[in-house]
This record gives sequence, structure tokens and C-alpha cells, in this order.
Amino acid sequence: MKRRDPAGEVSLAGRELEPVIKTYDKYYELLKELAAEMAENLSKLINRVGSLSPDLRKILPITRLRKVPTQDLRISAVDAGSNGKDLMLGYQPVSIAVGATFLGVNKLGRPIIATVKPPKAYFDDEEGRKFSSLLGYYLMYRVALRLVEHSDILLLDGPLYLPRNYYGPGGRNHSPAYLEVYDRALQTLGSLLRLARVSGVPVVGIVKRVRSTYLAAWLGLDRYPDSLLSTTLLGEGEAVGPVPIVSRWEDMVPWLDRPSMYRPWALYIRRGAKPFRLDIPEYALEGSDKLASVIYSLSEPSTGLPIPVIAVDRLSKLTDKQASLMYRLMLGDLSSKIGIEGVDRTAIFSLQRGEVD
Repeated sequence: MKRRDPAGEVSLAGRELEPVIKTYDKYYELLKELAAEMAENLSKLINRVGSLSPDLRKILPITRLRKVPTQDLRISAVDAGSNGKDLMLGYQPVSIAVGATFLGVNKLGRPIIATVKPPKAYFDDEEGRKFSSLLGYYLMYRVALRLVEHSDILLLDGPLYLPRNYYGPGGRNHSPAYLEVYDRALQTLGSLLRLARVSGVPVVGIVKRVRSTYLAAWLGLDRYPDSLLSTTLLGEGEAVGPVPIVSRWEDMVPWLDRPSMYRPWALYIRRGAKPFRLDIPEYALEGSDKLASVIYSLSEPSTGLPIPVIAVDRLSKLTDKQASLMYRLMLGDLSSKIGIEGVDRTAIFSLQRGEVD
């Protein structure tokens, strides 16, 4: 039987996997052919969803959002930045998290920043990059815990759960450091959700890059991307949802009392050109319409995103330039620690081939 791909078409098989081989002078001709094939595939997908749109709008929970006053609301936002360098000795991850509280869109006091000491483990490139991102989640949850008592609403830049298919320890042998941070991140997320619920504070994940297929799964359709469905279905100032997003949630946070109270649900908002996703815990679902209107009112038109989230996103970025600066500072410290006799050994601390300083 031929397997179906997410758009309902036959997946790659047979002649479609036969390579097209030409002389190198046809390089740009090949690129043009590939671009034409991509355009054909995408246009079919877009047209298919467009044809379903009128019927879907009749059955989906689509609501019209309204602008509401936000100037008296304490909005806290937290984001994390991750990066690193792939050295001959192994990948060196770096992560920070930044949090700030706003009165409406006006910052209150000074932001806070958190990091941890570099791990003594030496990761390969794949695990190191995942570890860096995972450590960012852990730090984000820790900073958010500090801000709950100062908040009416708490916004996290990212999903309200750890995607198990990516960060979960299955599929390969992970280092003890990775497994420790994975467990601590889940426990800290559970503590954050529990404290926020007891404090009457909704925690909302702001997912800017929507790659999920929760809407399609909820509708029983083929796995159309949520980004395409929400862009096609929603007009300016509209929202769709909430819909369930995580199966086996109880397995992720078994130590929580009544873990279903914290299960995340997805709600999609369109402000400007691109919709984004809100992850809302079940304990806050009753007020999800109001939450969506508040976040819509906090968002600025050009990006469509809440201004507090934009602010902490800028503060928490760890760019390649900053990672390179840290690498050069590290080399400066190394030269004094390994001594004159060890100068030749600095090649051990050099970048892997293909890594850019």
C-alpha cells in the first residue's frame, strides 16, 4: 500500500526518488525546475485548503476579538536565548533567559536575566544544540516562577510544554547532563503551572513559528499545517479555538495533582499578516476569550505580536556574533590557564571544520 503524505498526496516512491543527473553547466536550470515543482506542490495545497475554507468557517469556533483596555494590567513576559560553538572538544552550549513586567505595554522596573554555569559534559553537535535549547526552556520557567506574584498575566515566548518528539530522551543515548536538565525542566514547568493556578494567574505560551497540525487533527482532516489553516480561515482580529494539543499530557507531568487541569489547549489569533498560536492551560480556559482579546490589544500591527514578548525577545537573543565574542574571550582565558608549554595544544580548543568564528 502506498503511504499518504500530510497533504493527502502519494509520498515519495518509485520514479520520484530517481535522481535527475545532468552536466554541471545545467546547475541553474535544475534550480529553476526544482522551484517550479515546489510552486506546483504549494499551490495545490493552498488551493485545496481554500476550497475547504467556507465550510470550515461554519463549523469552527471562530470569534471576533475586540480591543480592550490593558493599561492597568500587569503583564510579565519571559523569553530564552540559546547558542553555542562546536569545538574539537565538543559542542559548548550557552543559554540565558530574560523576564520583565509591564503595565500594559510600559515596562516596570528593570528586567532580570538568568543563566547557569557551563556544563562539564562535552556534547556532540546534535545533542549540544538540543541541550542548549532545552536549558533555555528550563531557565525560562525558573524566571517565570519569580514573576508570578507580580503578574496578572504571564506570557512565555514559546509553547507551554516541551515537545516530546524532539526533546524526549527516546531514540538515542543521551548524556546524564541532558537527562537531568530534561527532568528538571519538566518539574519546573509543573511547579510554574501549579503556582500560577493557585495565584489566579493565567500562563500563556506565545508560539510565533507555528509548525503544528492540531487544527487538522481536531477536524479529522489530513495533516494540513496549522499555519496554512489559520492564515486561510482567519481575518484580521479573529481567533479560532481552543483545541486540544497534547496527547498523554499526564505522562509528562505525573507528579502534578490532577494534571489534566494544566493540559495546554491551542487558540490561534490573527493580528496583521501572520496568525500566531496561544497555548492556554486548561485551568484558564474559561477566560480564554478575554485572554485572547487582551493579547490582541497588546499586539503591534507590523509583527502582530504582543509588545512585551517582542521586548524580551530582543533582550534575550544570543546572536552568532555574541557567541563568537564569547569564544574569543574563552580562548584568551585558556592561554593563561594552559601555560606557555601548552600553547600548541590550543588546537584542541579550535572550532570544528565548517564552524564559523
